[in-house]
Amino acid sequence: MHALGAIVGKTIGLFSVACFAVGWAHAQYVPSQTVVRNVDTIHVQADGQTYKTIESMIRIDTPQGVREDGERKLSFNEKQETLEILEAYTLQPNGTRVDVAPDKIRKQDGENLDAYSDSKTMVMIFPQVKVGSQLYYKAKSHQHTPDFPGHFYWSEFFTPHYRYEHAEFVLTHEADVKLAVDAVGLVGGRVAPLPEDAPGVVRYRYVFQQKQALPMESGQVDITDFAPHLAFSTFASYADFAHAYQVRAKPMAAVTPAIAALAKELVAGATDDRTKVRKLYNWVSGNIRYVSESVGSNGFIPHAAHSVLENRYGDCKDHVVLLEALLAAVGIESSTALINSDSSFTLPKLPISTPFDHVITYIPQLDLYLDSTSPFAPMGTLPGGDMGKPVLITATGKIGKTPSQSPLNDYTQSDSVLVLHDDGKVTGKNISRMKGSFEVGSRGTHFSYQNQDQVEVVNKFLRRFQESGVGEFMKNDPGNLEAPWSVESVFELDPVVNVPGPSAMTIPHGLASNRLKGMASYKPPADRRFPANCSSAGYTETTTLQFPANVQVERMPGNISFQRGAIDYQATYSRLGQQIKVVRVYTAQRKNPMCNAQDDRDWDEFRAVLQRDLRAQVFFK
Repeated sequence: MHALGAIVGKTIGLFSVACFAVGWAHAQYVPSQTVVRNVDTIHVQADGQTYKTIESMIRIDTPQGVREDGERKLSFNEKQETLEILEAYTLQPNGTRVDVAPDKIRKQDGENLDAYSDSKTMVMIFPQVKVGSQLYYKAKSHQHTPDFPGHFYWSEFFTPHYRYEHAEFVLTHEADVKLAVDAVGLVGGRVAPLPEDAPGVVRYRYVFQQKQALPMESGQVDITDFAPHLAFSTFASYADFAHAYQVRAKPMAAVTPAIAALAKELVAGATDDRTKVRKLYNWVSGNIRYVSESVGSNGFIPHAAHSVLENRYGDCKDHVVLLEALLAAVGIESSTALINSDSSFTLPKLPISTPFDHVITYIPQLDLYLDSTSPFAPMGTLPGGDMGKPVLITATGKIGKTPSQSPLNDYTQSDSVLVLHDDGKVTGKNISRMKGSFEVGSRGTHFSYQNQDQVEVVNKFLRRFQESGVGEFMKNDPGNLEAPWSVESVFELDPVVNVPGPSAMTIPHGLASNRLKGMASYKPPADRRFPANCSSAGYTETTTLQFPANVQVERMPGNISFQRGAIDYQATYSRLGQQIKVVRVYTAQRKNPMCNAQDDRDWDEFRAVLQRDLRAQVFFK
């Protein structure tokens, strides 16, 4: 590659080489597999039961695909449905067929291993897989117990990161089924019934093809926000979907004598509802262990609140019903709120379960969202994955939205005092205060540090920015949500500069959080194709550096003021005697959590300014 670059550089110039390299990087992307043929055939009965047949053939296109895709997996809920693999084999490039042996088709527990779990996975281990092999299976399933009685919904979102030579979807339903369809990027629609169809059966057929596969991009949102898709739903609206959930989940939040007694004990002395909510939320957050489960109807029905209290663990639904019951015991209304906790910021046109993968609590009288599965989120604070998201409030059927990140509420303030010594070592102390989603993350990080080798923790922290030395973090309690959060540290860095001079040095970091240094390395794609997630935040980093009395400071960096789009960055340098003070302030206030190409261009300009500032040196002798 280097030799080719040198030759090209002589013939078309440096700028052209740079452009060529970007294009080349995209051209190098080869997906691990190609969907050669996939045919899903679904029949929906009036009572919501479904029968499905899947025929799937993929081609392995890379050595990585041999490792990653040599096993095919189908997940199902054993309590709701049956699944049978009818046929599976490897088809070699020369046409040789090698069947999957019966003992290589195995039913396993699902990913969420728990005594209550009904989630299972059918695993097919294909033989003699190599690049060019095609892996085929045919399976059939019968969902005899719908997620919600009398209802059916189904969706398929097509990733841009694979090629699809032919994907076909055939759906039939009985005459009494009222079904809505949303098809984006597919060809097809309602077609005439076949002669063998029962009287009144309605038939749909859709085909999807995608010749080009594109690589993933940094910060990319979930494909449910932008990808071609096919969706069916018998729900007339999201309000109907919410009602169906509420009907099944609400009884699980019944107040028992034990729950009522606990609630009364926990709120003793509280004189207002907000204080009561905080006490109950803190208790659930700190005492109910989060265990991801798939229980009953595809994970849509929580355990009863009294069972969650007795076991002291549960998934997100279980957290919500227990907190709901405790709140109800003291006269405070609450509701489940369905949400996506990953990187999806929009709801599909039709009411389907996608992209909902999480539930949290909504308290209408306080207009407050709570996520008790996060043990490090104080009341009024949400983990970053819950912020700026649409939610479906099941008690009312209304669509709401969680608070978005903002530099006023989600910020880090870091203050460091450093002393440069005659041998080039630096001693220092730092206090960092985090709020909002940054507090949640920081509490979690420092919880993970507890009971670890603190020397290695410090070494790991210093290695972030190529520093070494010794130090310690002051003890704190990340789980105490009643106390304000800050992280204090003291440290001594090995020599960072040659003293005496003449010499020059950048501003050391030590055990400070220094988010700006970490941000400076982020480079967005040169040609973004997909929407990206970008946050609003505020960072203030103040560093005071004291020089020895025998050192003469000759020059220090100049101030910086940068504004572009949503980004504002200010850096000021001041000197008082032997002391230099550096204040760096970054704010990003975005109206939309999804960024576009212009946001990337703004960031690229800022990144160049930030990197230059972080490289700036103080000269002395």
